[in-house]
Amino acid sequence: MYKNHVFSREFHICGFDVDHNCRLAISKLLCMMHETAWSHVSYLSKGWKELQEEGYFWALAKLHLKIHKLPEWNDKIRVETWAKERESIMFLRDYEVFNESGEMLCCAISEWMLVDYRLNKIVRLEKLNTHLNYPKDRMAFDGRVPRLLRVDFPENPHFYDVVLSDLDMNQHVNNASYVRWVVDHISYDLYNEHEIREVVINYVNQLKSGDKYCIAMQEKSLENYNATIYGEERKEVCKIMVVVSDKCLMIND
Repeated sequence: MYKNHVFSREFHICGFDVDHNCRLAISKLLCMMHETAWSHVSYLSKGWKELQEEGYFWALAKLHLKIHKLPEWNDKIRVETWAKERESIMFLRDYEVFNESGEMLCCAISEWMLVDYRLNKIVRLEKLNTHLNYPKDRMAFDGRVPRLLRVDFPENPHFYDVVLSDLDMNQHVNNASYVRWVVDHISYDLYNEHEIREVVINYVNQLKSGDKYCIAMQEKSLENYNATIYGEERKEVCKIMVVVSDKCLMIND
């Protein structure tokens, strides 16, 4: 539905969307948010299919998610998204997620780029050759997505293979997969005892099929945990910060 320059979609939380605590998995939440964004730009005739014909695709550069409460199995949610005033190379987009009663569960701000896949180069948004309206009096929250610090490359890295289920339709690792990898490094006990309240993501490079990656993780404070994902040649891929509700996160050895 498109109303007052805000696009919305409804989702039913299925069993394959939730974790072992019957709460919506963070990576699945991100997928639903991104799917709503794709529906919005498709409605405006600037979606994946249209951009592919022009030689472009949308790439998520940064995202800051705040979680008040995660929906559970069999819940129904509504994801709302809208564009904000764009910059030369950054397309700003906000999100809010509501339950059936109208309670806001999550909100997020994000920054996207338009990429020429033929040249593997970021292009200015003027290439869209379209006018995008935005609600001038609405924002998920103030500010821009924080810039995260890099965690040093680990002394004894353990490399993982990119697998088929990590990939998206652009033949790159799906942006939600990176978050899933980091969340999967949280210990079982602490994941059960704590709640993730914020996720900040800074994407730098893309991984593809056949690539390998490792994860460097570091405790920033009693509530913040930072991670940097590296490629085989110590090439920085993305930085992620996870904020929990109480004590520090632990990672699996």
